[in-house]
Amino acid sequence: MAPGMVETIAELPDRTRSLLSGSTDIHVHFAPDPYAERRMDARELVRQAADAGMAGLVLKSHEYPTQPLAWALASEGVAKSPKLYGGLSLDHALGGLNPEAVRVSFRLGARVMWMPTFDSAHWRTYRPGGFHASADPITVLDADGTLLPVCHEILDVIVEHDAVLATGHLSTPETVALVTESRRRGIRTVITHAAFWIPTDVQSKLAALGAYIEQCGGPMFHEGGDATADEVVEQVRTVGVEQVILSTDLGQAVNPDPPLGFGLWIERFLETGFSEADVGRMVRENPLALLEG
Repeated sequence: MAPGMVETIAELPDRTRSLLSGSTDIHVHFAPDPYAERRMDARELVRQAADAGMAGLVLKSHEYPTQPLAWALASEGVAKSPKLYGGLSLDHALGGLNPEAVRVSFRLGARVMWMPTFDSAHWRTYRPGGFHASADPITVLDADGTLLPVCHEILDVIVEHDAVLATGHLSTPETVALVTESRRRGIRTVITHAAFWIPTDVQSKLAALGAYIEQCGGPMFHEGGDATADEVVEQVRTVGVEQVILSTDLGQAVNPDPPLGFGLWIERFLETGFSEADVGRMVRENPLALLEG
């Protein structure tokens, strides 16, 4: 099914709408955003997800903690479902590798912490000239390739609050070092949009440690997206569905509404031969295991 041919969730096949209902998107963007134009604000996102019957959303911002927003929307009763999860990204707007920012967000009820994204040293190489290019790049390793002491402190806070570590935009060596330690500690861990730069063999090794491998559908809607989607599908076949989570990374103004985009991403896997049970595992069971334990 070509993404451009479907404009509403109602146009999706019955099997896809059935799987979208009860799903959780662990990576979705929204307005307000200080730099990027977004498709919709958080209220409209939640309303659309509720109309689709979705079970959960993890609200992501690169610049500010989202738990207060998740709390406010839930308190307003915008929708009884989906369940809203807040988080924070350790970019410069929150002080970089800042254990106190992590501690405060988790005490407010946040569930997910991303390592640096746009301010990571790897992202500056991968996508130079981005939003935050004037700030110093952040790495989690010292000159010897050893995890920085502050990262151990941050992991301590995550353990204390039984929360979730997401790897953000770290390089492959940084990801391997961080995830090896996080899984040694028993931290529920997800490799953020792994297909962007984490080789498939490394994905498999990290999945064997018990980390979840996130595969986002956002690139499906970019130029050349069909080829990108095919590559992701093959990565999932290689790694296996047991530790894979499908999400969207949508919310950009030029892309579809996130719930519709999630439906199209689900349909892509069904079209390429994945069973409904396998897709259900990647959009329902695995996200819930990551977020709730």
